[in-house]
Amino acid sequence: MTEISSHSVRYQSGGPHHSFMRKAVLLDRDKTLNADPGYLNDPDKVELLPGVVQGLSKLQAAGYMFMVLTNQSGVGRGLISPEQLYAVNRRLLELLQRDHIRIERIYFCPHVDADDCHCRKPGPGMVDAALNEFQLDPAHCWLVGDRLRDLACGEHRGVPGILIGDEEGPEERWRPSAPETLKHHVANLSEAADRILQV
Repeated sequence: MTEISSHSVRYQSGGPHHSFMRKAVLLDRDKTLNADPGYLNDPDKVELLPGVVQGLSKLQAAGYMFMVLTNQSGVGRGLISPEQLYAVNRRLLELLQRDHIRIERIYFCPHVDADDCHCRKPGPGMVDAALNEFQLDPAHCWLVGDRLRDLACGEHRGVPGILIGDEEGPEERWRPSAPETLKHHVANLSEAADRILQV
């Protein structure tokens, strides 16, 4: 897991041509990968959503790598301790690893809106960190999440997005304000994988 900070571990890749050939899906966490009872702070309550294992397995078999980008304002509100956040993330990784699914990195923003930070979605900080640290070509990446802000955070880099579920309400209400990079609206991650693999 990596926090957006000046103390992040740095490393050198195998080279820009090699890295730019990689494909990646940048995933939201709550209500995209796992159920969310609200300010999830108990690893025993982490449950994968239907379609997650199937979708990620299909994408991984096709050569996609995965990063998670998640807003966790519960930390800033004092409702989730850093230790609880790490424990929940570890549990998520453990559940996915049972099916041999690898998450390269989990980026998280602990701030609230009033902090006016660069990393809280729809801000670009976490997307920029993932693309830059893994030297990824945005054209070979996708953003997947249950809220429009999960997709808007990558609009400045042209990363195409897929909206999952009905958290945003009726489509006629949110469609006019949707990011231009929104390509599909589907029920779950398995359907999102199918759309990605059709490209």
